[in-house]
Amino acid sequence: MSSILKMSLKNFKGIEEVVIDLDDKANCPVITLIGLNESGKTTILEGLSHFITGDKAVSGLFEGVHAKASGAGLIPLHLKAAFTGDIEVTAVIRLDEEDIRRAQNLAKLQKLVLDEEFLGAIFEITRQFKFVDSVLKENPQVWNFELKVRPVRGINFKAYVRPTDAERKSGKIDLWANVARILEERLPQISYFPTFLVDMPEKIYLKEFDDETAVNRYYRLVFQDVLDSLGQGLNLDKHINARIESFKNSQKSAVWFSLFFSGAEKALIDSVFQKISNAITNEVLGSWQRVFQRAISAKNILVEWHIDTEKDDIPYASLYVTDGESRYAISERSLGFRWFFSFLLFTAFKKSSARSTVFIFDEPAANLHAKAQAELLTSFGRIASEGSQVIYSTHSHHMINPQWLSGAYIVENTALDYDGAESLGLSSKPTNVRLTKYREFVSKFPTRSSYFQPVIEKLEYVAPQVIGSPPFVLVEGISDYYALKLAQRLLDAKLPYNFIPGVGSGACGPQIGLLMGRGERFILLLDDDKAGKKEAQRYSDNWFLPPGSAITLAAVDPSFVGMQLESLITPDTLALIKKKYLLDERPTKKQIGWYLAESYAAVDCRGMLSRDTLENFSKILNYLKLHFVD
Repeated sequence: MSSILKMSLKNFKGIEEVVIDLDDKANCPVITLIGLNESGKTTILEGLSHFITGDKAVSGLFEGVHAKASGAGLIPLHLKAAFTGDIEVTAVIRLDEEDIRRAQNLAKLQKLVLDEEFLGAIFEITRQFKFVDSVLKENPQVWNFELKVRPVRGINFKAYVRPTDAERKSGKIDLWANVARILEERLPQISYFPTFLVDMPEKIYLKEFDDETAVNRYYRLVFQDVLDSLGQGLNLDKHINARIESFKNSQKSAVWFSLFFSGAEKALIDSVFQKISNAITNEVLGSWQRVFQRAISAKNILVEWHIDTEKDDIPYASLYVTDGESRYAISERSLGFRWFFSFLLFTAFKKSSARSTVFIFDEPAANLHAKAQAELLTSFGRIASEGSQVIYSTHSHHMINPQWLSGAYIVENTALDYDGAESLGLSSKPTNVRLTKYREFVSKFPTRSSYFQPVIEKLEYVAPQVIGSPPFVLVEGISDYYALKLAQRLLDAKLPYNFIPGVGSGACGPQIGLLMGRGERFILLLDDDKAGKKEAQRYSDNWFLPPGSAITLAAVDPSFVGMQLESLITPDTLALIKKKYLLDERPTKKQIGWYLAESYAAVDCRGMLSRDTLENFSKILNYLKLHFVD
C-alpha cells in the first residue's frame, strides 16, 4: 500500500501555505495540532479533507471536490472579491512493492518494462482549484510523475510518451493514465470527522434528493460503507431504492404502499437492514467496550426503515439503541453518547476498507468530561497501532499525550495576538494560518506560552498520589518530581515510597496538612539553597514535624551543599536538552522541566539522562530508601 509522506495546503481560505509531515509514523503514530480558538485548526483539517482520496461522504459537507457548490468558500477571505489563482491540496507519495508490481503488470500488457527505480521515487499529487475572478473554472488532479519504459528486449529506458487524443480515440492505450488509475485506488483515504456530525438526523433518507442536507448525505453514505464492509455486493440504490421504485411503478395504484408492506419485496429489504443492524451492533458496541474497558447496558443497535410518503416516497432509516427491554432513538441520547457512537460508527467501517486511512478529527470530544477525553486518546492510540494514521486538533490539556509531542504542531493565526495587550482577537489584518513543529516553536518563542499552554498544563498537572500507598516523599516542585521519577524508571528502582509534587518551597503547607491529617509517614525534600533551608526549618517548627521529616539536599550528600536539585543535572544532560529543543544557549528552567516531563512520559526513555546525572539522582533515591527502612 502506498503511503503519504507529507501533505500541504496552499491559498486555502486563510492559509498561504502549510506543510504536515506524516512520515514519522514509527516514532509518532498520532499527529496533534495544538492551537487557541480561531487559530485555524479547523481550516487546516477541512483543507486536508479535499485531497483526491478525501472521503466523499465528508468532504461533501464543505465546498469543493465532492460538494454541490461554487467553491467560493475556499477562497481566502480578504481576496474573495476578485481572486484569480490556484488553491492546492498536495500530498507527497511513496509507492510500495505491490504498487510497483501492479504497474509493471500493466506495462507487460503493452510489451513494455517499467524502470522500477524511477517509478519507486517519491512524487507529488495535487488537487487544484483554479479560479478566475473568484469563479471556479477547473478542478484538475495533477500527478507529478513520469514513466520510463523500454521494450521487453530493449536495454535503455526512455521517458514514456503519452498518446495524443487522436491516438487514444483510435484505441491506443494510455499506460500513464492506467498506472495513475490503479495507484489512486490504493492511496490512503483521507477521512475527516467534523464535530457537528454528532447531530444525527432522526430520519436518514436513503436516496439523494434536491434539498438533501450535507449531514444526511454523510450518514446515507455511511450506511453504504456498512454494506460494503459485508463483502456481499449489497447496495442502497440497487437493493433498497430500486426495489421500492420498481414495485411502485409496477402497481400504478394509489394503494401500492399498503400492498408493498404486506408483500415479499419488503421482506427482502428487511433482510438488508437486519444485516446493517447486526454489523453496527457488532462493530460499534464491540469497539465501545474495548475503548471504555467495561460492559455497557446497550445490547443491540436497531436500524428501522420506512417510506416518507410526504417526501416523494423516499425511504429513510432511523437508529435506535436497546437494552433488551426498552429502546431509545440515538438522536435523543446525550451529547456524550451521540459523540462516541458517531465516532465509533465513523472509524469502524473506514478501517474495514482495503486501503489504509488517515483519520482526521476536529476538536474531538471538546465538550465531554476529562475521563471521556482520556479514553478517546487511548482509542486514537489503538487506531494508530492497527495501521492507520490519526491527525486531531485540540486546545485542551486533557487531549494532550506527551508521548506524541514529537509529532505535534502549534497552529497560530498571525492576524490575532493573544499575547499582546489586545487579546480579544480583533484585527483587520488578513488571516494567515501558520503551522510550526511543537519543539521548534518552543525553541524559537519560549515566551509565547499561551500557544502551547495545553502542553504546559498537561506536563505540570500530576494527579495527586496521596490515594496511593504510603510512605511519601514530598518534593519541592514539578520538575523535581519528574527528575526523580525519570531516574527511577531508568534505574528500574523498586522504591518503598511514592513521590508527591509540591508547588514551591514555601507553599507545601496544604500537602503537609493533608498527609498529617491522614496520619501518613512522609519526608519533605527541599533544595539546599537559602529559601529551601529557611522553609525546611519553618515547616519543622510550625508543624512540629519529627526530626528528619523536613530536609534539604545537603542531608543526602555533603557534595550537594548549597545546591538546587536542578544543579544536579550535569553538562552532558544539558547538551541533550539543547539538542532536543534546537537551543543555542543553556536551557531555561522551564525547558529543563519540559524535557524531564516529556522524557518520563516517553515509551522509551533510555539515554534521556547522562550517567553522571543519573548517579546524582540515584544518591537521592537510595538515601530516601534507607530512611524508610524499619
